[in-house]
Amino acid sequence: MDIEQIIGFEALWESMMKCKRGVLWKDSVAGFCLDSIRQVSTLCDQLHDGSYRERPHKYFTVNYPKERNIMSISFRDRVYQRSLNDVGIYPAMCRGFIYDNAACQKGKGADFARNRLKCHLQKYYRKHGAKGYVLKMDVRGYYPNMRHDVAKAIFARCLDPEVYARAAVILDGFPGDVGFNPGSQIIQIAGVSVLNDIDHYVKERLRMKHYIRYMDDMLVIDSDRSALEQVRDAIAGKLADIGFELHPAKTRIIPLERGVMFLGFIYRLTDTGKVILTIDPVRVRAERKKLYRLVKQAKAGRLSRKKVDESYSCWRSHAAKGNSWKMLNRMDSYYNSLWRDG
Repeated sequence: MDIEQIIGFEALWESMMKCKRGVLWKDSVAGFCLDSIRQVSTLCDQLHDGSYRERPHKYFTVNYPKERNIMSISFRDRVYQRSLNDVGIYPAMCRGFIYDNAACQKGKGADFARNRLKCHLQKYYRKHGAKGYVLKMDVRGYYPNMRHDVAKAIFARCLDPEVYARAAVILDGFPGDVGFNPGSQIIQIAGVSVLNDIDHYVKERLRMKHYIRYMDDMLVIDSDRSALEQVRDAIAGKLADIGFELHPAKTRIIPLERGVMFLGFIYRLTDTGKVILTIDPVRVRAERKKLYRLVKQAKAGRLSRKKVDESYSCWRSHAAKGNSWKMLNRMDSYYNSLWRDG
């Protein structure tokens, strides 16, 4: 590979234009872009002469939907890493992915994963009917327990040697031998890739037709409970080989008639073969509490009505992806009542 496609001025400029979309309101991004020619030129020179060094990372915690320690990298480093990822890493890594590896790829994401699960349920119904089981699996502490040597081995196997050397420098920037903080594109693609061998094992060796993975969340649908128990044990063994374990509280075999929770929605397969999606009630309650707080802040003058409306509109658009007409009407009534009260 011609490394100029990654660290050349034109490549870095194109990466900067991608990275600034939607975040130009941030001071650090605006400052970089106001002096963009000099900043990109300096970054280009440092990458060519070997003087480039990552700036210190910032760390923060998010609490929803679950607590995670997130890493934030400087905009300058993000420009370089995006160019490295988009040109050198992503095309090589995703070439060997199964179709139902659904996270963080072009044309894929949460909506794609939801549609694929719906498709699997419909195909399962046409052959087996509405009775059956779902094996739901989750890896305990996926990023915190990811071994550095495992991630680097996956990259080394797929990448051009010079691209791998640059990726390895970034991975080596994390302390210790185990654990990464999400927030970088390089770490994100590592998360998508590390379980790729298990994907192929499930599809090609275990011959499970109805399998889907979104990062570390895995689902397998089958009519035979004992077969799913064998799949669970086999995957647990494969995970142990690379330093992971299944989360005991989040890994279970569920009858299809009870519904399947996946990416915030509950999927139910009816006796007629229709797949019904309803949003997780926990998320509905969380949104009601959030709206109550936001409206209270807006009435106190600390927030604009427009910002609150935008927040609710985003959540409503997400919830509308399910069969949630009645629930949305109730939420609309609740939201309007918050503005009328007191």
